[in-house]
Amino acid sequence: MESRLILDGAAGAPANLALEEALLRGNTSLTIRVWGNERSVIIGRAQLARYETDLDRCLRDGIPVVRRVTAGGAIYNGPGNVNWSIFLGREFRAGSLRYVWGAREVFRMAAGLVVRAAAGCGVRAWLDEPNRIVTPEGKVSGMAAYLSRSGLLCHGTLLLDADLEEAASLTEPAGVQLDRRYTRSRAMKVANTGIRPDAFIASVRGVVAEETGEEIEPGEPSESERAAMVALLPKYSDPVWNLGDPFEGRAER
Repeated sequence: MESRLILDGAAGAPANLALEEALLRGNTSLTIRVWGNERSVIIGRAQLARYETDLDRCLRDGIPVVRRVTAGGAIYNGPGNVNWSIFLGREFRAGSLRYVWGAREVFRMAAGLVVRAAAGCGVRAWLDEPNRIVTPEGKVSGMAAYLSRSGLLCHGTLLLDADLEEAASLTEPAGVQLDRRYTRSRAMKVANTGIRPDAFIASVRGVVAEETGEEIEPGEPSESERAAMVALLPKYSDPVWNLGDPFEGRAER
């Protein structure tokens, strides 16, 4: 499989998160995906949704709450932000883009690409370890990762010109103590970068070309990846997965 750039690839938060897992399973080389979601709240694999967002408000306003396969805290998706994903097969190596084992190493590798792409758009940003990309104005992207023996996924949401008030209000964690096995979101000042989506995509392509020595061409998910996405879609549409206890599999009503 050649390196490829996938723009979007699915429609709707459940399908987008299903495609992320499908690409993680099927990718053997380098895949960069840049994609968007409707207004939605995406929670980490080990979170309890009712403590990370206002479920009553989400239900009232038709805002999907979807659990992703990666860990980390709750994030807001919607107009004014763009999601980026890096998939690397175990045997892929090109410059700084390579399979590494260990979350901190993955975050450093992925942040290097995103920070350079932001710089190409005139925005100074840096990694605030372990998994936040920040500018002088605040956090502009968080990151989450999944590592397997065959490959890895690292993805994040880059704030462009989002409604920061809505983003903050929809991802404000409840002040409740939970068992340490549940991941809690942390409130932090966030900021927009002002980058245009097309400029970010072009800059990412340039950074990847510098690292790999060749242009990364637009591509599509393979037939098998699309079939895997369809097979996974019921999971990402299921309240037991999205709203339930990740350690007990119970739906939160």
